[in-house]
Amino acid sequence: LSNIRVFVLTVFQHALFLTGTANLTTLYGETIVMPCNGGAPPPKDLMFIKWKYEKDDGTPGDLLIKQAHSDQATVQATDGYAQRVSINRHFSLLITQASLKDQRTFTCMVVSDANLMEYPVSVVVYSKLNYNLEFCSSPYLFTKVGTCVVAEANPPATIKWRKNGQLLKDDQKSVVITNHLKLDPDTGLSTMLSTLQYAATKEDADAIFACEATHTLINQETELEPFPIHCE
Repeated sequence: LSNIRVFVLTVFQHALFLTGTANLTTLYGETIVMPCNGGAPPPKDLMFIKWKYEKDDGTPGDLLIKQAHSDQATVQATDGYAQRVSINRHFSLLITQASLKDQRTFTCMVVSDANLMEYPVSVVVYSKLNYNLEFCSSPYLFTKVGTCVVAEANPPATIKWRKNGQLLKDDQKSVVITNHLKLDPDTGLSTMLSTLQYAATKEDADAIFACEATHTLINQETELEPFPIHCE
């Protein structure tokens, strides 16, 4: 009985400290590397580190646990994370094949002899631009210049059209720009299609039209190769 009392007292002597949530941005399809406590070294009296996550219904789910003096971690996940999670020597959580379903909060729990610290990390998954350009030219006065397609993006891309470097605005007269957004129900990634129709004149015989795709990721802006339109 005395041993049981000592054990109970030891458990309740741990002080629980919660820290602010860190933000982590990763790329779709790549391995998420999630540092514990920003990569800071663990306390010298470390007992174990445990990673958990917030489920869709808001309840906590266990991922894995690693004892301080053990080389191997024990995977506790029983869902889709069971085959995707691991931990490196710096106690960072690794999750393979990042998807939009990984956009949630993960928590690193650091348990030492004296304290219990929790370090939550909020993950955002972006997808790089995958763009394609289809264009056509026509001898007619009003022509479809082309369709710019930005596929498998998260968040959705913004598409703009330019003529000779100048931004074109949809006036439903000489310039008609039609945008269409499609979402993949399985991956959640978006495909943006933008079609430009332009009332060309003889003065536009040597005009250069360009499709420009702007994405939130690292404020990256990608301009597609310009192409000429010829009017007879």
